[in-house]
Amino acid sequence: MVGVVGIELHVPDIERELAELVRQIPRGRVTTYRALAEALGDPGAARFVGEWLMGPGAEGLPVHRVVHASGDVGRFAFGTWEEKANLLSAEGVQVVGRRVSPLPRYFFWDFKGSRPLAALRAEQEELSRKAIISPLPPVERVAGLDVAYRDGVAVAALVLCEKDGEALDFVTAEVPVRFPYIPTYLTWRELPCYLAAIRKAEEAGLRADVYLVDGNGILHPRRIGIATHLGVILDLPTVGVAKRRLCGEVNTEGMVVGEWRPVVLEGDTVGAAVRTGRNRTLFVSPGHRADLESSVELTLSLVREHPLPEPLRWAHELAGEAASLF
Repeated sequence: MVGVVGIELHVPDIERELAELVRQIPRGRVTTYRALAEALGDPGAARFVGEWLMGPGAEGLPVHRVVHASGDVGRFAFGTWEEKANLLSAEGVQVVGRRVSPLPRYFFWDFKGSRPLAALRAEQEELSRKAIISPLPPVERVAGLDVAYRDGVAVAALVLCEKDGEALDFVTAEVPVRFPYIPTYLTWRELPCYLAAIRKAEEAGLRADVYLVDGNGILHPRRIGIATHLGVILDLPTVGVAKRRLCGEVNTEGMVVGEWRPVVLEGDTVGAAVRTGRNRTLFVSPGHRADLESSVELTLSLVREHPLPEPLRWAHELAGEAASLF
């Protein structure tokens, strides 16, 4: 096991980068949400861009210069769409009805920036090659890790359990949230808090043979969800247990409690849909030093009356309770 002391994760300031990109849009020009996402390094972040531009962090920025790919001026956080269209018209942009027309005449794409999401994606791809997919080691103690949020603070709970699910002890840790929610980049939002919790647990002498993480392992477009990322950088056996399917294909129709079916992504089996309750399906995948069969077997062995495995059930409840105190 590699001690967590000294392990740091560089978290880029995505929101500041986005604000700088918006400032680059010249008067009399427009851009799109997707173009800004591409300038951040991933066109898949367009939804985040749109949501952030509607929030308080965008106040004072020329957000009226960001429109839909169709040319539709779209929503305006600081007024009506008519006011947004009027601002564009005053800057020399032709708006017909609700649309910038013709969009190519006014379109701006020549952004200068560091493309931080592209750098994070390259980091993921490099680390994914270091993941070890092999049967879990003998298990005597299992830890569950989950996180909750309150007022810009992430609160992680680590609960140490016996292999039968009986809770032994726990720690919680709080860190400021420094990264927004962007699908496939959850590591940079939640891992700092998990590292803080594991550090506190180590200092208290709480160590597990396997860590169940609320999130994905290799069930991820780049085969490195937060459970794999955590496992690789600390060289810990980890298993990802997600409440929703991030990617891949699986038919869950007609599943019964205790049954599991493979989740396939690009021809590879990367996880399992596991029915743990009458109306609950979890998505289990190996993180690091684990394989699919042993990950599913461990998860099912820890399910009692609640559809979450016991270490994660406790971690979920304790993280939420601790966050409510802020």
